[in-house]
Parts: sequence; C-alpha cells; structure tokens
Amino acid sequence: MFSTVLSQLFGGDAVLGSMKFCVRMLSALLVVGFCGIQYATAEKLPESWVEEGPSSIKKNKFVPSDKAPLISMGEDGNLVYSAYSELGDRLLDWSYCGYMKSEVPIPMVPVVETLEPIGGDVEPDGDMAYPSGPDSQKRIQEALDKVGSKKTDEDGFRGAVLLKRGIYFLDGGLNIPPGVVLRGEGDGLNGTVLIVNSSDDGGSMIRIGESGAKAQSSGSTERIIEPYVPAGSYKITVDNAASFDVGDFVNVRKTTNQQWIDDLGMGERLRHIRGGKEGLKKNPWKPKSYQFSHIRQITDIDGDTITLDVMLPQSISSEHGGGEVQKVNIDSYATQSGIEFLGLVSNYDTSVEDTGKGANFVNYKSGIVVSGAENSWVRNCTVLHVSFAAVSVGDNTRHITVRDSKNLAPVGPKRGGNRYAFSIGGGTLHLFYNCYSEDGRHDFVGGSRTMGPFAFVNCTAVRGGQSEPHHRWGTGFLFDSVTTEDGSLAAINRGDSGTGHGWAASNALFWNSNAKNVVVFDPETVGENNFAIGYTGSTESSYSTDGLRYANDRSGYWETPQEGKYYGFALMGSGHIESPDGPVEPASLFEQQLIDRIGEERAMEVLK
Repeated sequence: MFSTVLSQLFGGDAVLGSMKFCVRMLSALLVVGFCGIQYATAEKLPESWVEEGPSSIKKNKFVPSDKAPLISMGEDGNLVYSAYSELGDRLLDWSYCGYMKSEVPIPMVPVVETLEPIGGDVEPDGDMAYPSGPDSQKRIQEALDKVGSKKTDEDGFRGAVLLKRGIYFLDGGLNIPPGVVLRGEGDGLNGTVLIVNSSDDGGSMIRIGESGAKAQSSGSTERIIEPYVPAGSYKITVDNAASFDVGDFVNVRKTTNQQWIDDLGMGERLRHIRGGKEGLKKNPWKPKSYQFSHIRQITDIDGDTITLDVMLPQSISSEHGGGEVQKVNIDSYATQSGIEFLGLVSNYDTSVEDTGKGANFVNYKSGIVVSGAENSWVRNCTVLHVSFAAVSVGDNTRHITVRDSKNLAPVGPKRGGNRYAFSIGGGTLHLFYNCYSEDGRHDFVGGSRTMGPFAFVNCTAVRGGQSEPHHRWGTGFLFDSVTTEDGSLAAINRGDSGTGHGWAASNALFWNSNAKNVVVFDPETVGENNFAIGYTGSTESSYSTDGLRYANDRSGYWETPQEGKYYGFALMGSGHIESPDGPVEPASLFEQQLIDRIGEERAMEVLK
C-alpha cells in the first residue's frame, strides 16, 4: 500500500482524491456580532469615493499602442528595444537572473561523502500519512556539517553529500552549509526519497543560507542628483562618487515620499474605496515602509556617474523622493550551495479536518527555503504535501536558480497564506526555470517589496489559481512562457484587499504566456508600468472577465482614466498590451536575451 501511494504521487498527476476534508465555516452571525462591538465606539465610518462597477463588462475595440513593439527581433538576429515612456523607460534584461547571472551551467560538485538508507523496521504511525522508520536526520546533518568544515576550492565549493537511491526517514529538517551540495539519485519513486516528520509543525524540510545574514552598510550615503532615472538604467549620478570603487557592492535605495504614495492612490484613499466598516480595516501606506533597496555591484565609475552590473527595475524620480547610494558588504551571505535530484515528502496527519486557515496538519510549511544566500540553486527536486511552498526564496538573497522542480499534492487550506508553490519573498535576480505546480493558489508568485529583476520561465501550473506579484509593490517580474490554462496571471492594483495590499506590481511583463485571463494595469506614476505581450493559448469566442472586475473593484477604478478594459481577448486591463491573439518572436524572451548577452552556444549549455 505504501509503495502504491508513493508511486501514484510521483507519477505526475498527484491529486488528493483519498483526502476528503470537511470544511466548516465560522458562524456569520458571530462575525457580525463581533464587528458590531468593534465599530460601536469607532469614529465616523469612511465614505466611499468611487463608482460601483457595471452589471456586465462590455467589449472595447483593441487599439495597439503607438509605442509597440517594445521588443522585437532585429535584422542581425538580436533584440531591439524601444522606450515605453518619453523619459526613456524601457523593458528589462532578465537574462542576469539566476545562478552566477546565468552565465555558466550549474556545476556537478564532486562527491566527498556518501550515505545509504538505513535498514530497519518501518511501521504505521497512527494517523500520519506515512509510516515511521529508522531516523536518518542526525547522520545526514553530520555528513553535511563534516563537508561544511572543509576548506573551499578556488570556486568556493567544499563538496557534495550523496544520498544513494532509496527511502530515508527524517525526524526534523536539514541545513545546508555554505559551499555544500546535497544530492540524491533522482526525484522520483526510484530515486532518493526523504520522508520528513515536522518537529515544530511548520518550518522547512531543508534550508540553504546563513541565519541573520544581511547586507551591512558601510561608508557615507550619497544622494542621486538626477531628477529622473528611467527604469532599465545601468547608470546613476551621485553627489560625490569618490568613496566608491569598481567592484564595490552598493545599495541603490529608492526613497519614496508621501507624494509618490498619494499619486498611486495608496494613502488615505485606500480607506475610501469601499468605505464603511471595510474602510476602517485598511492601512494607508507610509513612506518609511516603502524605501526600496537594490543591491548591485559597480562595474565602472566616470566622474560622479556610477555604472551598475544589473539595471534598475523601476524609475527613481526626485519628485517622488529620489534616491541614494551606499556601499554595503554582503560577505555574510552563504554561497555556492545546492540541493538536487531529491524527492521530499512531508508527513502529515490524515485525521485533521480542514476547518480553514488555521487548520494544522502537522506538516511542513515549505519544502526548501533559501535565505541569506547568493549564487546557489535547487534543481530536479519534487516536493509533496507542504502547506505553503515547494521552494521559497526569501530575504538577503541574490542570483538563486530553481529549475526542473515540482510542487505536488499540497496539504493545507486553499486560502490566505497557503499554497504559494514557488515563491519569491525577497532578494533579487532569481530564476525559476521549467517548474511545475499542482493545486496551488498562487503557483508562481512574488511577495511585498520585492525588487527584481525576477524571472519565471517555461513554468506550468495545473488546477492553479492566480500567479502574480501578490501585494505591496513587487517590481521587475517576468512571466515568460508560463502556462496555467485553468488559472490566471495578473499585475494589478489589489487596492483595499486584505489590510490594503495596494499596488502589487510594477514593471512586470507577461510574455507569450497561456492563461484563462492575463490582467495588467498601469500604475499612475511614470516608469512603473506593466505589460502583456503575446499569447499562446487557443483563441476562444470570449474570456472570463472576473479578474478584470476584481482589479477594477478593489482599486476603485470604474469610470476613471485608470479603468481596465476588456477587448475580447485573454489579455485585458489598462496596461501595455501587444499581440493579444497570438505569440510574438522570440518564443522565449529570457532565452533570447541570454543568447544576445553570452552567445547561443553558452546559453544552450546553461539552459539544457
């Protein structure tokens, strides 16, 4: 029975057919009663400032932008870019995302420690989905730490720990030291499978990165003196560049002000979209919470003009608070670590009822978490039964690649805070390539205040929800050749959703993707737009406008210049749209950008 279940799950179409959770909703009367008490002593309720939406959404004629195409193939076979604003803002080069800027293939680090599965009794474990067996957690961690104590080679590697094929039982998760790779012999049933029991009802099965690592500020802070730095810029000019040197890492910080927040409608307006009791729950944005950091390396200095290794994903305007540059040290980041060719199974309690967001199945929140790390990777890993993410990349991270990995059979409520299959919660310049998710809410997703570029490329979601930058200003996301035929893609103002999610995305691009709808809205500020270019789905007579209605409702855009429109295609909204009824060239923007930058032969070695 145990082998049969595993075989079905790793077979590629994992469904929780045998798990029938009983959903119980809280009493609406109790909620209303509580709210009545809460607001009885409240001040006057906020009034709504916006129009209600129409009962039906009409179809508008699609008129291409006079700035299209923003990217096209030139006669020499390389891409040609056009500015999308009069101030020179342009689409990004996402090819710098990923391990070592995607300039070299992920290496096969030599094995220095090898472990076999432990023989012993395997017995049922009460209501847990999987049996218990001899614990391998301690000896695997000891092997990882042993390799982690070795000196690094010239490339920063200490060696790989190989887990031979078979099933390993772990009571607790693992930590990967810097310079160490944990490798299995395949992520399927006949490979290396880790069945992990959660010791703390959450957390992650495996973690890469140094706890507490962060960019440490050093030296003086220099203001950016240009009145406007366009999105896509490599160069910035400061008051005095004398304290900087080529090779320095710097934090280019966008220092927003209240005018930026008010121009975006993220201030007091959030409380007045729906108004009433809902309005009291909303939190207007404050400038101190929206100071955006971009960690970059200096490649050239000419007078007081600094050239950065990777372009900036958004504009910096003096009108909206300008920006500043400060030298930082990122030596505390772990580097050159990896997890590969493994199947990770979170055990869970089958007796737990799905009573909503707080239901605890005693399973892991995430399969793999990366934080406090750079130039590291996850590849060919299959993760089962987590409640949040198969792979989550968090704060203080740079150049992480996650590729050829799967999220299967998640366990947990399909509602807020759960099922973000492949998640970017921080850092910059991450690549998710050829990943697969089932039964997610937000399969390929970014969190708040996430400063790109980031790229999801050749990724597929089945029975998925909405893939998107999710809330509170995620910048520079590329969704390239992403397929979610029963889900949607969005870069929108989520307005007064939650406590005030507001603008979720700027400078996000959906390229040649396939979803039941792709909704893009443009922020009110220059150099912070969103884009949908090309469509690879089958042409239908009409498309769902639910996502468009949600975006207009929650942002209060009905009957305003920002109102998103439906054009009779899957691509809709107020953002920049090109070729809504068919694909464009190149088929993959990321792959062509990488070819342009490092050459086709090297690019194919990286991507194979």
